[in-house]
Amino acid sequence: MKDPLDMQSPEERELFNAISRLVVGRPLHVVWGVGCDLIVNAIRQSTAQRKDAESRINELFNHIKTVTLDLHYDSVTGLRRGVIPHTQVIQMPFHDEGNVIFHGK
Repeated sequence: MKDPLDMQSPEERELFNAISRLVVGRPLHVVWGVGCDLIVNAIRQSTAQRKDAESRINELFNHIKTVTLDLHYDSVTGLRRGVIPHTQVIQMPFHDEGNVIFHGK
């Protein structure tokens, strides 16, 4: 099965790759925050009325929910599906808590 994120237009793929390079090693909450900020900024700059902005938000997040849950998680087990290759990976930085097991302190 082809990864649904690979079905984007060339322009979307180019921008996704550029942003992906910038978020490598960043904390997950920062990546989520930046993603949300980009969505909020795009909606507020392109939509003059609240009702239209709300409609756009609902449409967008329904799409996100469908792609994420229906394509990436099994509805019976609730587990992430392993059939789609993870070609997009967010790498978290290693955080050392001073664990004596790893460092023998």
